[in-house]
Amino acid sequence: MKNIHSSLYPDISERFILFIVSAVQFVNILDFMMVMPLGPDFAPALGIKVADLGWVGGSYTAASAVAGIISSLFIDKLDRKVALIGALTGLMLATAFGGIAWNFQSLLLSRILAGMCGGPATSIAWSIVADTVPPARRGQAMGKVMGAFSLAAVFGVPLGLEMARLHNWSTPFFITSLMGAGIILMAMRYMPSMRAHLALSLDAVSLRHLVSLLIRPLNALTYLYILFAMLASFMIIPNISAYVQYNLHYPRDYLGWLYSIGGVVSFITMRITGKMIDRFNASTTSFISMMTYILVLYVSFINPRGMPVVMFFVLFMFAMGMRNVSSTTLATKIPSPGERAGFMSLFTCVQGIGMSVGAFAATRALTENADHSLNGMDRLALASVGFSLFVPTLMRVVEHHLRRPQ
Repeated sequence: MKNIHSSLYPDISERFILFIVSAVQFVNILDFMMVMPLGPDFAPALGIKVADLGWVGGSYTAASAVAGIISSLFIDKLDRKVALIGALTGLMLATAFGGIAWNFQSLLLSRILAGMCGGPATSIAWSIVADTVPPARRGQAMGKVMGAFSLAAVFGVPLGLEMARLHNWSTPFFITSLMGAGIILMAMRYMPSMRAHLALSLDAVSLRHLVSLLIRPLNALTYLYILFAMLASFMIIPNISAYVQYNLHYPRDYLGWLYSIGGVVSFITMRITGKMIDRFNASTTSFISMMTYILVLYVSFINPRGMPVVMFFVLFMFAMGMRNVSSTTLATKIPSPGERAGFMSLFTCVQGIGMSVGAFAATRALTENADHSLNGMDRLALASVGFSLFVPTLMRVVEHHLRRPQ
């Protein structure tokens, strides 16, 4: 049996694998990220209330959670390459369907279908990185792959916002789908088969094994910290575009630049965070993220002090980038290779639950004024702070258990 603390694929170029996975993550994250900033654009066209935009983001993440549970039963029995291409193909078809949505219900259906494919695509991507890169270098590798989040913010989201402003809100959906099709063809042509983990997988995956993955103490702590992290984040994230435009009166024409600046900061943050994790630990970087996040929420929502919108957005993206790299890198160090994709599917599932509950809670807490400005963001921010406080502590406990002799 291969050493579970080394690469399963020593003959495959780490750089090439990270490039392919990063490209997949770019279109996957862009598909998810662009919808929320576009909310104020498509809401009037589809008859959606601004205060109800959380349903659009929440439907994706809820579907992702369901897909995580289902896929965890069989995903470790598949070639990683085949599984990744299949998930990405479904995601791009669902995204194209979103571009032809004609009302609220059809858009929700498209986002549900996208979530059913996007969630597994994410867990497979993390599994490929973990199979290929040993733990000693995994923080940097995860930081590089999660840089796709920043690139989507720097280039993808601003470009999508500009295309929607100049042409139509549906154009970004079609462009993203075409980009994904190109990456699918590239993966089919150049990505090697990845089946080494099959020798380490269980002969049969059952509901009993699924429950076992959920209730093992270390796993349960990991799922709990990501649940709290996503709850905290998605009480705020789906409503940022509407809030800065209608409450803070930030011009729509400059919204793309705002996301671009935030994305640059996030890209740099993720690179630095990956190196910090390898040198120190994930709970320390998570604590820095939490403190920054609480500061931003306090001065922007709870007790507004007139912080410039650009500064608010930069600090928010810094905190989110550091939180995401810290939480995901630590999670990849827990499962054995034979259970890695199943574990990460459940991890993605819990992420989706946290995101959707946070987004749905926001729709219940917020009300909309005649000028489309939102009431209730201060209460959401307070709740978000409360959940955030648990994350670094739980991560510290997980790290302590990982350091104990096995």
